[in-house]
Amino acid sequence: MGGVHRGTEVERSKDHEPGSGAVVGVCPGRSGSASGLVERSRALADELGLAFIASSSRAPAGSLILVMGARGLEVRETSARRGVKADFASIAGSRGRGHLTRRQPLVRAIGRKPLTVVDATAGLGHDAALLAVLGYDVTAVERSPVVAALLEDGLDRANADATVAAALGGRLRVVVGDARYILAGMAEPPDVVYVDPMFPPKRKTSALAKKGIRLVRQIVGDDPDAADLVRVARERAERRVVVKLPSGANPVMEGVSTSIEGKLVRYDVYLTGAPAAAGPH
Repeated sequence: MGGVHRGTEVERSKDHEPGSGAVVGVCPGRSGSASGLVERSRALADELGLAFIASSSRAPAGSLILVMGARGLEVRETSARRGVKADFASIAGSRGRGHLTRRQPLVRAIGRKPLTVVDATAGLGHDAALLAVLGYDVTAVERSPVVAALLEDGLDRANADATVAAALGGRLRVVVGDARYILAGMAEPPDVVYVDPMFPPKRKTSALAKKGIRLVRQIVGDDPDAADLVRVARERAERRVVVKLPSGANPVMEGVSTSIEGKLVRYDVYLTGAPAAAGPH
């Protein structure tokens, strides 16, 4: 099952523009000239419609760049020496040490039996990889081409590592596109659809969130169409839709069947079959 697939091409609506820190270009890492990374960087820049930047020092100050390094693709602030990338090795390693269990709130919300799951807002793929390692059959959907490139690179590296590939078990694939259209076009609907919307931070301290989350937010912006995605998900999911929200946040839509609380987040579960009604954001 593991692999990368292109979903339906959908133009980004004007109410979903990337954040002000959107990626401006692709550049090779320091070892690029010796390892063919220059050519790969040029190819990725052409694919994404971004500038090719020969060196990170030539990138505009205060912007984000994709860096094609020998150890993978990462997104980085021009002022930083290191960035973030999709990396599933630590998740796969946690399985053997007993750190991943079906008692975790996310797994309880998804359902404990092995199921087919569409992660409709995959981001850097942490939750999708976690579910795959635990035995779920996961399709990770990401509509931002830049974030999807990071996710694809992470999956390629995972599949090239025998230990990580064995932990994932071929149960994770990436689809690039808008989940609303991908779900509507699936011949076999998934058992569960998982949605982790990107909402505007409520407090200034949210700017201190984990680096990966912060950089992804800069790239993709917020998700004002989250309610529409959940509506489509409720129409297509065979068993349930799970929506991850900060603790204390209003539900994306009315009709929550049950909620499972984590330490900082809440998982709202919509059992499918009931009509979806628009609710507060």
